[in-house]
Amino acid sequence: MKTRLSILVPALLLANTASIACDDVGDRSGTASIPLNSVSAEGFVPDGWYLEKSVEGDLDRDGLPDLALIIRQNDPKLVIEGNGVGTGPYDGNPRTILVALKQAGGGYLRIAQNDQIIPVTGGAMIDDPIDNASDGSLTIDKGVMRLNIGFWSSAGSWDMFNRTFSFRLKGRQLGLIGYDNHHVHRGSGALNIVSINYLTRRKKTDNGSIEDAHVPEVWSKISRKPLILFDDIGDGYEFDSDKN
Repeated sequence: MKTRLSILVPALLLANTASIACDDVGDRSGTASIPLNSVSAEGFVPDGWYLEKSVEGDLDRDGLPDLALIIRQNDPKLVIEGNGVGTGPYDGNPRTILVALKQAGGGYLRIAQNDQIIPVTGGAMIDDPIDNASDGSLTIDKGVMRLNIGFWSSAGSWDMFNRTFSFRLKGRQLGLIGYDNHHVHRGSGALNIVSINYLTRRKKTDNGSIEDAHVPEVWSKISRKPLILFDDIGDGYEFDSDKN
């Protein structure tokens, strides 16, 4: 996985930052009105929200193009100027991901929804998790849906990472089949890469430094557990592969 490694500068701890509490990120109640069926991607978008991203791909292998959507609340009160901190205004509007299957008779059937996996960051000094993601934020390829989110903060944290969640359809439920996390500590240069295949129950871990010419790989087995469902995954920044 590609990771931005070119800028290794100290993070400045700034006390006077324009931020909004992560718990105060707008009203998600509008997502309760999302219909189960629609003839188009736009038809799944509730009032006060907008369609940010739409991708197509065949998730259930029936030859029809299914949909994965990112919708976002559109409340101007949650867009706050950064007062010189960060890269620009801070947008505290939450996002929701919807997944809908194309029906043979026309239209789409919504089968999955997650209101939390794309984090709402805590201030203007933290890059948008979607804008900072490499390799495309949301894709469907060969029956697998992947969500890629990134973390980069210009103040208050030395950490930077990209993580990818991979999902495959089982019946009418999306299960987590893969997880990849590429983490760098910008102060020390410490590198940690984790790649998990939940189908084979194999985990690869690489620990080293960005200065190492070769980082050794360690393979291990993970315990057998039921697949984690897409709808049940919380904040993508807080996902802990050791507990899931």
